[in-house]
Amino acid sequence: MNHDEQRRKKQPNPLVLAVMLTGVLLLEVHPKATSSASAVSDPMAIAGQLVRNTRNLLRQTIHPYPLPEAVIQAVQQDLSFKLGIPASELPITEYSLESEPPQCQENSDPPGNCTDTSLKQWRIVVSDRWVYRSDPQGQSLTLETPAVPVSYLPTEVANAVLEASARRSRLDIADLSITDIQVRDWPNLCLEVEIPGQECHLGTTPGWQIAIAAGQERLVYNVDRSGEVLLFNSALSSALAPLKQPPLPSGLATLVKADLTEKVGISAEQLDIAEYSPQTWTDSCLGLLHSQAVCDRNTVNGWRIVLSNGGTRWVYRTDATGKTLGLETSISEHQHPKN
Repeated sequence: MNHDEQRRKKQPNPLVLAVMLTGVLLLEVHPKATSSASAVSDPMAIAGQLVRNTRNLLRQTIHPYPLPEAVIQAVQQDLSFKLGIPASELPITEYSLESEPPQCQENSDPPGNCTDTSLKQWRIVVSDRWVYRSDPQGQSLTLETPAVPVSYLPTEVANAVLEASARRSRLDIADLSITDIQVRDWPNLCLEVEIPGQECHLGTTPGWQIAIAAGQERLVYNVDRSGEVLLFNSALSSALAPLKQPPLPSGLATLVKADLTEKVGISAEQLDIAEYSPQTWTDSCLGLLHSQAVCDRNTVNGWRIVLSNGGTRWVYRTDATGKTLGLETSISEHQHPKN
């Protein structure tokens, strides 16, 4: 092998070098690619978040059709108003310009007579979670994913719904759980609930539709944005099938999120309950090994709860009240965890 061949062999692959340089430049121009990842101390979570942020920023940087600023502002302001959080905390993480195929009339003369009535529209993803559809100017918006994690529900609204559910079900608030939340734009001041003898004036009213698990029963409430107007939706409540397993109490979810926040430094707002199941543990240590712990051999009823931030899953064990809890393990989302 001559000197020139040896030199070429030692040089890095031009394509690999270009990708590496692009990544470095992108992170210098867009420091926010690492900002959200740095808030997490788990190495696997940091790596996963960094890859997702870099991918989204790179996609936006080289996108052939840049998203107009008017559309960005319209989407962020709409979701900010719905959720009650600042628009600056709602980054656009993905977008694409799409159009529907032309419509063709059946039995047309001549055959195959098609009219291109399709209109281009934006598909926009906010915070890797909410999907919007928008016209090219951002004047007509549709939120396709109205589901909201419990952590986004204002505390005063959650408390009002739980108190109303406790009165109706005659259960303690600690035994209730919020199972489903959707942001809604109600078309009238009665929030789409029929109230005998009351006239409902038309007018868009932003708010929430919230489902509460009370035992195996589910109670649905239509609520305005502040929680001051709260109406029981009897029709939808009776139409929902009974729950197959007991709901996870809201207090337990809060406790395990707080414990994980203290352990790894990730904020509770970044965590979702990925799954949960009631368990009967073999001892008071919940089957977790602790060198200095003295474990009572009596069985303990409790829960197995899995938290996720989209990159890592953390598995917790708790007793029924959350007074005793422990982290079982953490698993990369790219693996296939065994239950």
